[in-house]
Amino acid sequence: MALPKLNETPSYSIEVPSTGQKTTFRPFLVKEQKNLLIAYETQERKDMVRAILRTIDACVEEPLEGTLTTFDVDYLFTKIRAKSVGESADIQVSCSECGEANKVSVELDDIKMSGETTNNLIEITDSVSIQMRYPSYEEFLNNDSLLSTETTTEGLWELLVVCMEAVLTDEERISMNDQSKEDVSEFIDSMTSDQFAKVSEFINSVPSVTQDVKFECTSCGHANERTLKGMDDFF
Repeated sequence: MALPKLNETPSYSIEVPSTGQKTTFRPFLVKEQKNLLIAYETQERKDMVRAILRTIDACVEEPLEGTLTTFDVDYLFTKIRAKSVGESADIQVSCSECGEANKVSVELDDIKMSGETTNNLIEITDSVSIQMRYPSYEEFLNNDSLLSTETTTEGLWELLVVCMEAVLTDEERISMNDQSKEDVSEFIDSMTSDQFAKVSEFINSVPSVTQDVKFECTSCGHANERTLKGMDDFF
């Protein structure tokens, strides 16, 4: 005799930020939660990212268009988590005055997308433009410099290389996938400061999940106002 089915899981509507695709998802079940907890216990960022990607793949009920950007993943996982284990979560936030970690409760359903997708074509000269694209976590998994939680010059440089999809001239479109990493780096090195700033602005303006929080430090009493941003701050 077969075991009974315990629960009928509800479905919720959601829109993928980068594409506007409307889809539905279900809350994650114990089998997905177990994988998330195992990944979290390792404290390895690669394991946590993989577990989150697998959870999204399992819980989103229709095929998704294209490759999910980093902010798509952050947003989708936040909403799935809110419907799975509760709409509030306690996270650790450091005091800006003394550095002490404080437990802060955040309402996951109040988390919003900050920033908008922008024109991905950047004019560098009158005859040369760069076609940009938003990064994905799959690319982060293949590049340890991108996976670092700390902002480094190397990490920012690697991210810039990843986000440059093609160079367009009056005569042709040159795909960066066809170029060596050394040639791409040499191309970036040849930019003026103003040209480099234009390209960097695309990186700096990548949309992200955000929420403003206020708390008083339990150690020094300092009144903190912080904007939490991205997966690293929320999870």
